[in-house]
Amino acid sequence: MSNPWDNHYTRARSVLVYPDENLVRMLMKFADSKTAAGLSAVDLGCGTGRHIKMLSDIGVDNIFGTDNSINALKICKDLYNFPFILCDNLNLPFDEYSFDIVVSWGSLHYCEKNFLQKQIDEIYRIIKKGGRLFGTLRSERDTYLKKGKHIGNDIWITDLKDIKNSTVSFYSEKELMSAFNIFADFQYGIIERTIIGDIEKRISHWIFWAEK
Repeated sequence: MSNPWDNHYTRARSVLVYPDENLVRMLMKFADSKTAAGLSAVDLGCGTGRHIKMLSDIGVDNIFGTDNSINALKICKDLYNFPFILCDNLNLPFDEYSFDIVVSWGSLHYCEKNFLQKQIDEIYRIIKKGGRLFGTLRSERDTYLKKGKHIGNDIWITDLKDIKNSTVSFYSEKELMSAFNIFADFQYGIIERTIIGDIEKRISHWIFWAEK
């Protein structure tokens, strides 16, 4: 089966330029507590690289990006001069204790729930002691992507046009807290918005950082 994300990244509007303001706030606070130039970072599911650029802008000088879409990485390589690697989050091609910062913004929930712990274990493996993961998970309150085929346990095969046939999992607060209990510290909140013109459609994400 073709990768729905390769199709997604053929659309001009999928080339995102500006970073998410919530991630900017969290990363700036973390970077300010350290010497940014000495930090290493990886963006897992980097898409078209908007957060790679932001990491560079705040002074991080050792940065990698990964994605499972070859079309996304082609765009990244045209826009930015950083190492980009084609892979998924289940088998990351990095050594243990490689990174101070791991970003996974909008990628961890695009698989069935039984794969989440494997992703988190891989992330935990590559983070340095005292390093942080900054990420999101789709909340169970979301209604925007809950369309298509429900295969049980709040897991959907979405028929949203630009990512049709991709798997999306939606998580409760209890599931969120349980998933990240291997970390020494874990802080989270929720961000939500509705669609202009259709306030019944809610986009809802858990937003968090987890420190090893």
